[in-house]
Amino acid sequence: MRYRYLYYILLLIPAFLFRDYTPTNELKYISIIDEALKNGTWFTFYNHGAVYADKPPLFFWLIMLIKLITGTYNMWLIGLFSLLPTIGIMAVMDRWVRKEGIASNPLVSNALLLTTGMFLGSALVVRMDMLMTFFIVVSLYIFWTIYKNDEHARIGRHVLPVFIFLALFTKGPIGLLIPVVSIISFLVLKKQIRTIGRYLGWQQWAILAGLCTLWFALIYVEGGRDYLYNILFKQTIGRGVNSFHHKEPFWFYVPRMIWSFAPWSLLYVVLLWKGIQQKTINDDLKKFFLIVISTSLILLSAISSKLDIYLLPEYPFIVYLCSIILMDNLNNKFVKMAITVPALLFALILPAIIVFSHKIFAILNNPILLLAACTMLTFGGVVAIILLHKKQTLRAICVISFAIIGLVFIGSFIIPSVNKYIGFREMASSALVLAKKKKVVHYACYKFNTASNMDVYLNSELQQTETVSQLDSMAHHWNKTILFVRKKELLHDEELIKWIGRYSPVGKTDEYSWYLIEQKNTDKLVHLPARGNE
Repeated sequence: MRYRYLYYILLLIPAFLFRDYTPTNELKYISIIDEALKNGTWFTFYNHGAVYADKPPLFFWLIMLIKLITGTYNMWLIGLFSLLPTIGIMAVMDRWVRKEGIASNPLVSNALLLTTGMFLGSALVVRMDMLMTFFIVVSLYIFWTIYKNDEHARIGRHVLPVFIFLALFTKGPIGLLIPVVSIISFLVLKKQIRTIGRYLGWQQWAILAGLCTLWFALIYVEGGRDYLYNILFKQTIGRGVNSFHHKEPFWFYVPRMIWSFAPWSLLYVVLLWKGIQQKTINDDLKKFFLIVISTSLILLSAISSKLDIYLLPEYPFIVYLCSIILMDNLNNKFVKMAITVPALLFALILPAIIVFSHKIFAILNNPILLLAACTMLTFGGVVAIILLHKKQTLRAICVISFAIIGLVFIGSFIIPSVNKYIGFREMASSALVLAKKKKVVHYACYKFNTASNMDVYLNSELQQTETVSQLDSMAHHWNKTILFVRKKELLHDEELIKWIGRYSPVGKTDEYSWYLIEQKNTDKLVHLPARGNE
């Protein structure tokens, strides 16, 4: 398929055309970027006045560029910063394997990677991880061209540190550590560690150090010593050694691979096992891929802060190594079984949807689209089982994968009816209508931190409140306020339940309610202290 990358983009981009911003990712980033544009800062970022040194600026710059060019935050354009790196990763990996002359099927490799659960999810949610993964893949590919003395090796020696820096500049230290540790580990395995200067010599480290020094100097000029300390120590040593955020045990990733690599988890386990058992991981490229996988897993497991998505740089190397091993095991009974399991589960999707249709259809405005999507998945599962019976393993994988991508494409048109479960746009729009009608000028939220990012829609900051006494102060001093509350607080916070019983909700969804809080007296209006200053 000559134009397969274009087809992937066309099939996946509707998911961004109809989707609301996710509160903890896109909406948060846009809120931070809005604040940066208002403050005129480009190297230091703040989230409602609080320092946000969690992420380097490159990804923020790309979204800022969209705002400056188009005047708005267009979701499908922002989505390209996930989709294009996704396609770029596949294109680089395809070229890499093809140049080595190793037997593989690029369409199958693409299909497996693109439909591996966490990888597909990361392609459809805008985060820095996919772009960082792209830069890591490119930097490791450039190392390989130098190692193999490729025709572009001389250029590669100067470009390699630039791409390692771009990975660092996108997400942080892991973008530097994964390629550097992988390269060193491979050279140790090959007993060629003395040649390290050819790849990571003084010239490469000088380029890296120069780019980092320039970045840190600009941070110091714009944000001062405290911001620089935050990004150099709190966000590196603080997250790496004894994390204050997303702290998890060493073994966190291993059991979670079962679902994050679905529906191909069993297939990858079988293929890696067959590769080791049959000793087919015997050439340099396969060994290098295995080194990247193992060292990255150990490295990420050793870091205190962990999330499932942090493992994303592993996915291209696991999938492509497995797709290479697959070519020697097409008719292996364990491989067929590993493909039959998801095929059988997908074949049962449509009957399951029909059984629970009364609950599902109550949520959706257009159940026909859901039936069409599930029919495609079930059809793919049934056809895959038939193909496996006919010993057409590669076609079976492609059929299942295309059914999953088709499900995403059709499901994209269902998104408008479920956006209220995804983001805050509908809730904010309702609040804006009420605010205009009642002449409300204040917004607040109760124990609901992500609500503060609704300032993107409301064009006004939300006051965060954590206690009923703060709610009392707000009701006493502010004229009219729209208060956003989560359902779980309304069910379990006894103080809140008692306090808010005097008001009736002016709007609600399944997860949230919002109230119009009237002023109790006409004292001079004051501003409550921000949460960070309490």
